[in-house]
Amino acid sequence: MPYRIETTPTESDEIPEFFGEAFAPGDVVERFSHLLLETSDLDLSEAWYRDIVGLDVLGRNLTNEERPHAVLRMNTGQLLILVEQENITVPRPGSVGLHHGFMLTPSQMRRAMDRLKERGIEMTCDREITRGDYSIELYDPDGHHVQIETLDSAQAKEVILPGVGVVDCGPADSYQVGDVKLFKDGEFFLVRVAEGFFALSRWCRHFNGRVIWRQEHWHFYCPYHSATYDRCGAPTLLTQWGGRFRNLPPLRLNAIRFGPDGHVLVDTDEVIDRDHYDPTQAAQLPGALDARPPSPYPLPLRWERNDDALNHRSTFAAQY
Repeated sequence: MPYRIETTPTESDEIPEFFGEAFAPGDVVERFSHLLLETSDLDLSEAWYRDIVGLDVLGRNLTNEERPHAVLRMNTGQLLILVEQENITVPRPGSVGLHHGFMLTPSQMRRAMDRLKERGIEMTCDREITRGDYSIELYDPDGHHVQIETLDSAQAKEVILPGVGVVDCGPADSYQVGDVKLFKDGEFFLVRVAEGFFALSRWCRHFNGRVIWRQEHWHFYCPYHSATYDRCGAPTLLTQWGGRFRNLPPLRLNAIRFGPDGHVLVDTDEVIDRDHYDPTQAAQLPGALDARPPSPYPLPLRWERNDDALNHRSTFAAQY
């Protein structure tokens, strides 16, 4: 199902990092020379990539390619070469899998979106995307699948308030250790662990995608880029040391207080940012309100990493 793009990125001339993370030196090939596409109408195709995508036209027939061709340049210096061919075959026409993606700066994306609006071209994406992640699916005059995209890092990392104020989550003694309950209007999960209560924001710390609770796996999961968090909102072992999310912080918290009637009150207007997990971050019940039968759920499993530099190995100790 196509998703309509209804917002615009913030003005910026910086080229975003793909996936929002800079690669370490030597991790990947940093650039390619050129991309060649065949076209049945050189004039039409050149104008489309110039006026829609925003590439710079360098000229015609500038390479040793014998067929008529146009050379265009991307914002990173790589070239697009359009070669005129009487009969062309587009691989897998209409497929969302095979496509050519152009990473624009946020400001370039804004101008491209303005051009699309002027031409009455609907701006959609073939998947639901996270806040600040902009991706528009297009097809050039010959049917080549093209994607233009950018990342607005400000929107992707900003704190989002639901505007519902304080949420009464009911009696504290109605929650057992291990319980996880979604409060959709407040955009948070109320979690009870051995240390106390957490009101975990639903917004993933990677790109502000909404996380979901996977009961069968005992973790929170972001369906957009697969980050996972434990019941305390800390990145799991797979996420933290898997290499895909470097230094991903824990989920944000909403402030919790307990009413005189013993109800859990979550203030969605007060957001607590944190760069690490600590058990003292849990909201503690006052007095002896915590007398309940033992929980049927297992306690959250946490891990501590111990690096053995001498033997170049790491071991992981489970902590309950």
